Amino acid sequence: MKKTCHRILSGSMLALAVAATGGCSLFSNESRFEPVALTEYQQQVTGFTVWSANVGSGSGYGFAPALVGNSVYAATPDGSVVKANLSNGSIQWRTKLDEELAAGVGSDGNIAVVTTTKGKVIALDASGKELWTANASTIASTPPAIGGGLVIVRADDYRVQAFNAQNGELQWSYLRTNPEMALKANSRMLIDGNQVLVGVPTGRLVSLDLQTGTPRWDILAATIQGPTDLDSVTDVVGQPLLSGNGLCIATYQGRVGCYAISANGAQPVWNQPFSSAVGVGAAGNSLYAASVHGEVRAYNITNGQELWTDQTLTNRGLTNPVVYGNVVATGDYEGYVHFYSAADGTLLGRVSAGSGQSIVSPVTATNIGILVQNGSGNLVMLGVK
Repeated sequence: MKKTCHRILSGSMLALAVAATGGCSLFSNESRFEPVALTEYQQQVTGFTVWSANVGSGSGYGFAPALVGNSVYAATPDGSVVKANLSNGSIQWRTKLDEELAAGVGSDGNIAVVTTTKGKVIALDASGKELWTANASTIASTPPAIGGGLVIVRADDYRVQAFNAQNGELQWSYLRTNPEMALKANSRMLIDGNQVLVGVPTGRLVSLDLQTGTPRWDILAATIQGPTDLDSVTDVVGQPLLSGNGLCIATYQGRVGCYAISANGAQPVWNQPFSSAVGVGAAGNSLYAASVHGEVRAYNITNGQELWTDQTLTNRGLTNPVVYGNVVATGDYEGYVHFYSAADGTLLGRVSAGSGQSIVSPVTATNIGILVQNGSGNLVMLGVK
């Protein structure tokens, strides 16, 4: 039976829970895993709420708001799906499905797609009404991706399936050998032209032809570091980040780095040892990454030189870092969003995202502000001044 390794924010600990005979075992009961208390600092920027909109109830790793033009699509585990105006948060349509959801939302502006805890894929039309339902190979806790007339779903058994966006018919399926254990964390696919980039087990990122599912190239972004089962867990996390003619990614128990993409495949430009569960962000010539231990680091995106590192938020369960203006923003397990100087890593300010619960969904930088789906199930747009 396949075991699953979950990244869990439980109370004040970041832990790996491993399914075992007779129950679960936790491996993070030492004080060194306790999150630091919020420290005093010299406030130089102020965060504020631009708008807030209720989606539904709860949150989870598979729930990432999708931005298409001036609209944002979001869902919550209780079956709620909404389309909201990005500028002011007004709800354009709202649907309540009779299913518990595992992930969402994928959208191309014409349809919105979510997955359920029973392994279903549900597509909604432009007005939020159910368009079709299909079956994935198992539960899919990665948000679907939509492009080229296809809905791409990565199930928790790492099978990647493509469904016709109009009627839900299965078009192709891709599966590679899976490890005994795999990480459950924030992971998102990326459609780029006629390829879809998907993280698969054992630290690989694979490019699949969008129309056929045929592998084009893959990247071995991390290698197994030790002899134990836990050492073998190493996966690509977050969403691949395109940069010029290349891309940058982070892995759990592996590396952060950038790769040059050509007709001959992907070649490493640089990489540094790193362990993340949330992925990377970038602006200009800098790449930003948050580690599983709460470190925030900046690298030169061209050569991998470390520009700065900060440990102010150790073990606070950080989200992916995003850049808005001159600040780097990341959320934490108590519902705060923290702002760093993008230039030197100075902590400039913080603001509550409207809930004391952990921010699990990835945060997104927009032209309006920083979009957060908080632990209560609300969409919150944060401004910085």
